[in-house]
Amino acid sequence: MDAVYGDYDPQSASGSRASRSVAPIATPSVKDHAESSKRNETKPVGNATGATVKRKAVDESIDDNTVPGSHSVSDQAEEQSKRVKLDNETEAPALAEITKPMTATDSEVLSNYNKAFTLLKENTPEQRLDVQLPYETFLQLDQAFSELKSVEGISEDQRYPSLGYNSLTQTATVVTCPSNIHERAARWIERKIINYVEDYLSTHSPHTVDNISECGSTTQSIGGEYTRSRKEPDGGFIYMTRSGSDKLMIAIEVGTSETYDELLDDKDMWINGKGVNVVILVCFEELPLFRNPNTRYTNIAGVAAEKEAMAQSLAETVETNITLGYYGPHEYRDHTWIGELNKAFIEVWRQDSRYKFDLIQDGFALAPEDLPGTLNLRISDFYPHDAWQAANIEDNDIPFDSAEFLRSLMNSTKIVAQLRFESYLREKLRLH
Repeated sequence: MDAVYGDYDPQSASGSRASRSVAPIATPSVKDHAESSKRNETKPVGNATGATVKRKAVDESIDDNTVPGSHSVSDQAEEQSKRVKLDNETEAPALAEITKPMTATDSEVLSNYNKAFTLLKENTPEQRLDVQLPYETFLQLDQAFSELKSVEGISEDQRYPSLGYNSLTQTATVVTCPSNIHERAARWIERKIINYVEDYLSTHSPHTVDNISECGSTTQSIGGEYTRSRKEPDGGFIYMTRSGSDKLMIAIEVGTSETYDELLDDKDMWINGKGVNVVILVCFEELPLFRNPNTRYTNIAGVAAEKEAMAQSLAETVETNITLGYYGPHEYRDHTWIGELNKAFIEVWRQDSRYKFDLIQDGFALAPEDLPGTLNLRISDFYPHDAWQAANIEDNDIPFDSAEFLRSLMNSTKIVAQLRFESYLREKLRLH
């Protein structure tokens, strides 16, 4: 499993994000150190497809406007501009040196290590990189990332870029700052669901309402067959037990159609390794995939005026799209800054079942009568089994306003286009 999505290099002629890779760090010199060679030979990298847990066959039931707490475009642009930078001469801490020419496995490990470290260093937006690494090599990468943050004064609380690990498939995952669509989807679902749950429990179980909350950006350690794994969900809900520990009950993961297989691996880890009750997968497909312009703009008189002109253009496009029911694309200066949301769906997974809810197909939202009014979530999903039995609460379905969720996505397409354009001005044209 080795793919990078959302490449921002304007010089590339490829139209697909899949199978792109970041530039590798220079290979370390080969000196005497037999121990590393032995370790890489005795613990070769596993194959992602072969090593992934075989998933159980399950039955399938197919049945914003402004979001409170969301950031302004300028705030998000500032967040995306926070890149982890090193001096040009700084390299990733080398893997333990090898005494003999590297085997194919050794070379693959080193290449994957370099790809992951480079993406952590550059923090290019909207990318997910999954590479095969033995656990010992992942620990070296994790240490190198910690040293990088220390050198650059990057807070441990800064969410992106993030580094996770799936010990069952021996996969290291680097995730950089996602798009506004990605973030707003997770935050919208969290906010709307927790509001309903708190309102319901305030009447039916006031003494347990404070036990349930959003999980925030908390890295979770995984157990069972995923021991030594760690992952940070895009969103979710925790239950605080009597002992004061937080137990993740529902995990939310958001991704694109290109990363769907990786989302399924994430789902398996949450259910089989962490023991969560429910995993919510939110998946989008953008067509065409985003590329920066291949030619540089030379007639930009002022950045502020240019941003204002684009904002006006986007406002007019969004007004038209709302009338016609389109979810993109958004173009400016003869370039597509966000493609059409061609597909959007939500899947709700439990240990023994999956429910899929389509929202957008072929670029159009489903008819109102075909949109889901619930995601098959219930109040009991937010409790551990023993706590739910002790609470003696009447269970209830949790509603989901699909139309409002889609309006939020439509507004997000405008914001993503603006952020990509501003990032292009700042990063590629060096205009501020």
